[in-house]
Amino acid sequence: MKSAAQPLAIDLYAGLGGWSDGLLAEGYRVIGFDIERHVYGEHKYPAQLVIQDVLTLHGSQFRDARLIVASPPCQEFSYMAMPWSIAKEKQRRIEACPAEQKRLTALFDACFRIQREAIAAAGRWIPLVVENVRGAQPWVGKAAWNFGSFYLWGDVPALMPIQKKH
Repeated sequence: MKSAAQPLAIDLYAGLGGWSDGLLAEGYRVIGFDIERHVYGEHKYPAQLVIQDVLTLHGSQFRDARLIVASPPCQEFSYMAMPWSIAKEKQRRIEACPAEQKRLTALFDACFRIQREAIAAAGRWIPLVVENVRGAQPWVGKAAWNFGSFYLWGDVPALMPIQKKH
């Protein structure tokens, strides 16, 4: 049974629950948001899931959260990072059009907007960590950390192990 004493984590672009699995194991109560329910064989989202477009969320509803995590869709960033001429042409078209650049980063930008709104409503800091691919960096800025193919933006130090300098 989930207790109100458990810290609340919000999982944006929840997918199959990669973030949620770890957060549940650490004792968080998790609420995920995604535009659709994802099922892969026997695998489905492991926590409470709300089917709603993240772009329609207002962060004030997350004033009780202790953490916000997000994994916006990465397919377009990954595609444009490929060496294919058609991928590079798509990249050039987007670079030439500010409206297309805004469209490309809208889901990523929504994460930080939601965090700002949640902080304003809570009157305290609520950390946010956004996971995506290396190919997102030219569009959204340098990642704060990466571990293999996982690139992280936001308040990453809260999640990463302390590294000892030798």
